[in-house]
Amino acid sequence: MNNKLRILVAPLDWGIGHSTRCVPIIRELLRQGAEVYIASNGRPLKVLQREFPQLPSLTLPRYDVKYPFRSIMLNMLLQLPRLLWAIFAEHRMVDRWVRHYGLDGIITDNRLGCFSRRVPTVFITHQVHLKAPDENIARFTNRINHSFMRRFGRCWIPDWDNAQNLSGTLSRPSAHPKTVYTGPLTRLQPLRAEIRYDALVLLSGPEPQRTYVEKAILKQAAGLPYKMLLVQGKPETDQAIEGPENVQIVPFLDAPELSRAIAESRMVVCRSGYSTVMDLAVLGKRALYIPTPGQTEQEYLAEYLNEKGASLWQSQQDIRLSEGIAGVLALPEPDMSLVNTRLLEMAVRDFLIAASSSEDQMSWVPA
Repeated sequence: MNNKLRILVAPLDWGIGHSTRCVPIIRELLRQGAEVYIASNGRPLKVLQREFPQLPSLTLPRYDVKYPFRSIMLNMLLQLPRLLWAIFAEHRMVDRWVRHYGLDGIITDNRLGCFSRRVPTVFITHQVHLKAPDENIARFTNRINHSFMRRFGRCWIPDWDNAQNLSGTLSRPSAHPKTVYTGPLTRLQPLRAEIRYDALVLLSGPEPQRTYVEKAILKQAAGLPYKMLLVQGKPETDQAIEGPENVQIVPFLDAPELSRAIAESRMVVCRSGYSTVMDLAVLGKRALYIPTPGQTEQEYLAEYLNEKGASLWQSQQDIRLSEGIAGVLALPEPDMSLVNTRLLEMAVRDFLIAASSSEDQMSWVPA
């Protein structure tokens, strides 16, 4: 392509996982000759700015979801008017950006308002079917979710569409008529390194839950016969807190540093957020998952992967760190033969072809 296509990549602002799994997409867009604009807010935007300091960045409205109740679905339903306002506000903003910056396409990870009928659009999600404790609530929220999803030209699911599927019934069957499975998306690279840590603790997700787990793990880690590295998941600061002698603490690790830290660790303690699940599947690392309370998606993934024999899990209210580490280290090593970058390469290639051709663009316009 002679003229570089301008593509907007916009991840959701609920935790940094939505932005980290956009990293390989941005890399592939750049590799195939596109010019990339990044857009989000808060920690997710800071993550992408650290990974790609040379790229122009834009700020989108905050979804600003609060968590006064244990159930994430109840929290979302009570805050639905504000959520819908944020979705429509970002839609108006993105539509203006298409004209102002001459954007040729949009790829968003779970931002329901980041679409425009003027250009090809992609919605990335592994949660085609949202989980809820009540069937009626699940039916209602999924009806809204599917309605917004179908405003995008394509749905990219970061998983395999086969028996190796990582997301279970969250993504299958797809509710979008034009679905593409890209394989798991990770910004990390498999490395060979000498083991330095018995356990790597990766913290992430909304407050105050992140801090609660941090305090619980540090309290239990003191005196254990394990050497540990704890990553706070706070890209906005360079100041780490102090911990027990056997625990090294850092605020945040960029992709190369995190890849090495995982390679140097025998196992990982972390949330069962899907981005982390993808990272560990591709890197072949065992895990103890601690799902965020009330996040039914994380609870489902933790149980689903436990049933597949790929990991163990504990509830946040009943963390037993010593028992969990010992149990995970007794699991067999995961299969590392699953990496397949061709799926993402082909998905990006087809997207850029559509963005460069008026005829191909028409096939990306939702019905």
